[in-house]
Amino acid sequence: MATLSTPTVTLGTTTGDKRDVTVAGKMTFDAGDVGRTYRLEIQLYGEDLAGDALPADDSGADDLISTYMWSGGGVFLRPYKAVTVAAAGTISYSEKRAILTSRLDEDAGKVKIGMADINTPVFAPRADEVYAQVTLGMAPVSKRSTTVQAGIGV
Repeated sequence: MATLSTPTVTLGTTTGDKRDVTVAGKMTFDAGDVGRTYRLEIQLYGEDLAGDALPADDSGADDLISTYMWSGGGVFLRPYKAVTVAAAGTISYSEKRAILTSRLDEDAGKVKIGMADINTPVFAPRADEVYAQVTLGMAPVSKRSTTVQAGIGV
């Protein structure tokens, strides 16, 4: 049975309006997984914690920031990476994407943190919390039926 380690998220350098975000971890497969193909999916979420000074328009639910995409052949992208198991054991993954800093700013705006003097408030950006949700599952199986013709106006 396939298992995942707890993934790590690393916020890297910012270039222009994007920041590198790396999600890494390990996938472990046993002998029964050999020959099977799994789908590795990675999504980044902004977490709203108790005590956060949330913007008025924030629902308090965790916000989907980004879904990592992989080449699906040609110009097409897909939201998963196909992993075919060749042998039992552990495989490491490390996926880096450049994410818009505006997307990573999941609690936008500033919050008043004090007063410099009686007439001058001091503001700081709201804290942002980001986590990765990694999913490893079997590729779905589908089959197309033959076409049925029922006449005009089915």
